[in-house]
Amino acid sequence: MADAYLAVRISGREQPEKIALTDGESLQDELVRFLDRKGPYAKMWIRLASGEYVRYDAIESVALAP
Repeated sequence: MADAYLAVRISGREQPEKIALTDGESLQDELVRFLDRKGPYAKMWIRLASGEYVRYDAIESVALAP
């Protein structure tokens, strides 16, 4: 599942961004960790797959991506 990721919409942006999966996590488990703000999602700043950081509260929606 190297190409699996969470798709997130960031406030003020037209295109969705990607959050890479944590090694060893399933897509479903990563979504639950994101929604529960566990692990890397417990912080104010969330790292996108691009390496950019965005504030957790700037994320408008999250979805499972293929």
